[in-house]
Amino acid sequence: MARTIPDLPKLGQPTSLPTEKSSNSFWHSEPSPLLLGHRSTRELPATADVVIIGSGITGASIAHHLLNNNDGSADRPLDVVMLEAREACWGATGRNGGHCQPIFFEYPHDPEIGHFELSNYNTLKSLIETSSIDCEWNAQPGVRGIYSASKLAQARDNIAIVQRTKPELGNLMTLVTDKPTLTKYHHPHALGAVITSLAARLWPYKLVAHILSTLLTAPSKPLNLQTLTPALSISSDPSSPHTHTVHTPRGPIATKTIALATNAYTSHLLPAFADLIVPVRGQMSALAPPPSLSGPSARLHTSMGFEGDGLDDYLIQRPEARGGHLMFGGGRNLGESMGVTDDGVVEAKTARYLRRTLLDACGLPEGRDAGAELAAVAEWTGIMGFSRDEVPWVGPVPGDGGRGVFVAAGFTGHGMPNTWLSGKAVASMVRAGLRGEDGVEVARRETGLPGAYLVTEQRVERALKGESVEIRDEKEKGRGE
Repeated sequence: MARTIPDLPKLGQPTSLPTEKSSNSFWHSEPSPLLLGHRSTRELPATADVVIIGSGITGASIAHHLLNNNDGSADRPLDVVMLEAREACWGATGRNGGHCQPIFFEYPHDPEIGHFELSNYNTLKSLIETSSIDCEWNAQPGVRGIYSASKLAQARDNIAIVQRTKPELGNLMTLVTDKPTLTKYHHPHALGAVITSLAARLWPYKLVAHILSTLLTAPSKPLNLQTLTPALSISSDPSSPHTHTVHTPRGPIATKTIALATNAYTSHLLPAFADLIVPVRGQMSALAPPPSLSGPSARLHTSMGFEGDGLDDYLIQRPEARGGHLMFGGGRNLGESMGVTDDGVVEAKTARYLRRTLLDACGLPEGRDAGAELAAVAEWTGIMGFSRDEVPWVGPVPGDGGRGVFVAAGFTGHGMPNTWLSGKAVASMVRAGLRGEDGVEVARRETGLPGAYLVTEQRVERALKGESVEIRDEKEKGRGE
């Protein structure tokens, strides 16, 4: 069956700003009173040393690492302003699936990526545990059920390569195909499953809220957060002392350094990224657990994924004492998603799929009743940023006009195992630049940032010669029909 690619927005055109109204994410059901409508100063500052655009986990990481690093790179504390178009952490981080699940078999010939995701996971785990952050972090195995023969064969080959060449990563994975084990892990209809010994579930908004609140309430007040202040455009003048100006509805702010943590919306400010990072809408639900998944012994104890041709669903279960909700997302092929930036819409067909699919997919007894579905506590959408070459874009923007402009975006729905250290990498680059050092080399040394993630003119050229995000997605959907 032929498919047409949606017309809105036109392919290759910059994205819109985030919509003013958004669907009600479950993760926003307990918002931080400090962060709602927060503006550290009544007026927008006229200047700043660094302007961070975006207040999700990437932006929070950049701010955290810039302002908690006394390396002597500046003769005074940095003056950092964070701009957010809506409320703090109201974009993808506040709307995702609540997973942090590294995938070690995706890039068998580039182990830097697997090592980076592992390091990101361990760094987040340490931060949350050391700082006693109440964000429902729970370390647990990850289980990705595979429902396609071709994907199973690819996974088997990739795992074998990693186990042979990088056993420190390969030994973290097990491929299972026997029905009893698949049924035990709630994948009775899968052809196989990759079990990863470390993954986690969490309440991502609460993690970011803690990071930002800690910075905002520090005695030195190092961060100036301005919510409800969209960045409309960036202009640059190399002859100006501040080089760049960020234009907002509340006036301009001049700076030498801009860090974009804008993910799907990056091309609104950097039009050259229009064909490199494409917005894609995903849908989530918080479902009341059935009796068979209620109680400490019956609940899910893994972070689950469902992968096949045209299939990419994901599931965790919240703590029993806090409701035990099944946080289930996916069904993207059932509604418009590619190129869509409106997260105020909940697709009825996708919502129905999410309510009805789990009972049978997980082999639960309640699924024997035809038409049975789970009660939805919340249903919402969020906008992901899909990268043309499938890996994030992190680093300084090439070209004279981009000097002092950094980006960390394009996480392709796989942000939690990548964003924290990607944000740290950008902060390292900024700090190194203040010391007159090569920021890229410093960031790679300090964070293990994969070379494949760097923004270079050569990478842009290679990516544009490859398949577009839209064409690749249409092919994947076609295989699932």
